Amino acid sequence: MQIFYSKLMIMVDLLKLRTSNHQIINSLLLHPDFIECKPINNYYTSLRQIDGFKIGLHFRKAIEKGFEIGYGYVDVLISPHYHKNNYQHNGDNFTPMECIKSINEILNYLEIEEEEGKDLQVVNIEFGLNIIPNSDARLIFDGLLLYKRSKFSIKYEDIETFKISEATKYKEIKVYLKGIQFLDFPSYNIDLNTIRFEVRSKKREFIKKLGIYTVCDLMEIKTYKNLFKEILTEWDLVLLVNRQYDKTQIKEKYLAFLDDCNSLEYWIDLIASKHRNTFLKTKIKYYKILTAKNNLHTEIKAKIIDKIDIFFSMQIVHREPA
Repeated sequence: MQIFYSKLMIMVDLLKLRTSNHQIINSLLLHPDFIECKPINNYYTSLRQIDGFKIGLHFRKAIEKGFEIGYGYVDVLISPHYHKNNYQHNGDNFTPMECIKSINEILNYLEIEEEEGKDLQVVNIEFGLNIIPNSDARLIFDGLLLYKRSKFSIKYEDIETFKISEATKYKEIKVYLKGIQFLDFPSYNIDLNTIRFEVRSKKREFIKKLGIYTVCDLMEIKTYKNLFKEILTEWDLVLLVNRQYDKTQIKEKYLAFLDDCNSLEYWIDLIASKHRNTFLKTKIKYYKILTAKNNLHTEIKAKIIDKIDIFFSMQIVHREPA
């Protein structure tokens, strides 16, 4: 089975687990490897791991009649992929089996019993895929204009290899030029042309739709199928234009239209159109006119589908007999 899983790579980069189980709360408060640090705000007590592991504990204070009477819940922040790589950056494959192993190891380290996992709700999740496209990753990154009808933007001026959707605070789509981001760190083993597509959500309703209620669900291989499928669903909502398309493969009557489509302002005007379907129809037309060689969106989608096909093939080959 491991042969098949080694071909898969879906990274769960961040999990926030929440519990009001006072046995777990009291145990974590007394964990010898954690010390108090600056809280996220005055309503919390926060602890960090003494060796710099990417594990955070945030205890929500319980107040009654103006007095602190203990803690109502604790948020446990963990990073399975960082854990797998001893909390160092790395561009290696991270399979579902390895993710499950990492989560188990972290819970064991925190002295959380297996049966207590059902009390750890998943309230925040960040997952994604690393893809090495055939086309230049920089061309793809520059052509990312919209997620649904919201702009992609560079959030931090000093990090030009990271874009994020301006959709809602409850769900974010992130795209990284991972290879270029860590160009000066060859020890990380990240291919120069690597691009990362990532989904982050802190809305319980969305997370539940993925079949994830507690950390126990992330111990099941079938859950990762939902994550793969969600990445594909989210990618279909992305508008990616090719600003260096091969004009020799396009009919002359479409050239002016394709040039217009390279402009973000063109699409913003379509979104503002009084006809609601204008934007979607134009997006479909744009992708249809581009040939296979020119359609960067289709290229990335094919890479995602390849990974999903491997997953389903693995499921069929290793299905338990009736």
